[in-house]
Amino acid sequence: MSIELVLIPVGIAVAQSVGSMIEKHKFKEKTYTIKTVMKRHHLLQRAIEQYGCKVNELTLQNYETEIGDIKIYFQQDEQGIFEAVFDESVDANDAIEFIENLHTEYKYLIQQETYKALLIKAKDKGLILESEEIQKDRSILLTFNVANVGGER
Repeated sequence: MSIELVLIPVGIAVAQSVGSMIEKHKFKEKTYTIKTVMKRHHLLQRAIEQYGCKVNELTLQNYETEIGDIKIYFQQDEQGIFEAVFDESVDANDAIEFIENLHTEYKYLIQQETYKALLIKAKDKGLILESEEIQKDRSILLTFNVANVGGER
């Protein structure tokens, strides 16, 4: 119990420190932000890693990654959506391209989670997977057969 009481104030101090660091950059106008479509922190981390970058978790709402010598921060806004914070030295077109590529990976990861959950639920509901096709856009076309109560198809 006493460890929890020590860790909570440390966690709050870290979160405040990270938040104030990002805010300082904003007010000095040395950074700019790009809003993303990403909400799930674990999928954001995996998308960044699949993109080939190492992720440093500062808090559950703040992450940092590096591409070469460029640091990119991710912070969650009030609606729970992550925004990317770039240094003004990063070309805006390059930043947008990076975020678009990250969105593609993120959406693919959501698709994979949904796919796995759908297969489990379909089986529980008596649906039998007949075929599965991966399309050019990486979407997956699933065809199910409804199993009759008597076991016939």
